[in-house]
Amino acid sequence: MPTAEEAPDGSLKHAAGAGHAADQPPSAKWRAGDVIPVRHVWRGTVWYAHAATVVEDTPGRLVLHEPAGALRQWSHFDFESGRITPPREQRRHSTDALIIMETGAGHAVSLFWREGGGPFLCWYIDIQTPFRRAGGGVATWDLALDIVAGADLRWRLKDEDHLARMPALGWISEEGAAEVRREGERVIARLERRGAPFNEDWPKWRADSNWPVPPLPENWATPC
Repeated sequence: MPTAEEAPDGSLKHAAGAGHAADQPPSAKWRAGDVIPVRHVWRGTVWYAHAATVVEDTPGRLVLHEPAGALRQWSHFDFESGRITPPREQRRHSTDALIIMETGAGHAVSLFWREGGGPFLCWYIDIQTPFRRAGGGVATWDLALDIVAGADLRWRLKDEDHLARMPALGWISEEGAAEVRREGERVIARLERRGAPFNEDWPKWRADSNWPVPPLPENWATPC
């Protein structure tokens, strides 16, 4: 996993190897219902990829839907040995997800429902590099630390042990890991003061019943 760099304003920058703003094509606004790939790229390789349906695309944020049954390519990172397996095909199961990615933010906020239009389950925040538009979709990279919050917004940290192990494996620097924790603290502060999107009605949102399960493009493994 890459080093998380800190921008002058204290936010996460794009990680080394994940690409730079100068590499981006001109921004193009997607329409609701468009299907795009989401690639997690590190050191020139796509380690995770999935397709998602666009819900909202504004200058401030991109909102995506990934239903149960959607095809994914997923690698396994062993945080003990440092071994990484190549991506393997699988399908999302058990939950439907809505993913909210704010422009320039070092995290993504997801909402999970029980699959098939079931009840709202929780908020799930991934600390990750800011997303960028590339390769007909978006690219980012997950930085291990997660935050899980129930419907009442009571939260807990997840995978702190993975983040603590990463510097020894050479997957992140000590300062990079410290910045990941600071980003987590910023998200928690927003969550506790009920800032957006935690004060919005997303838990009541439901996907358009006419949307099919989004297909993953054949070029999902092309780095961008």
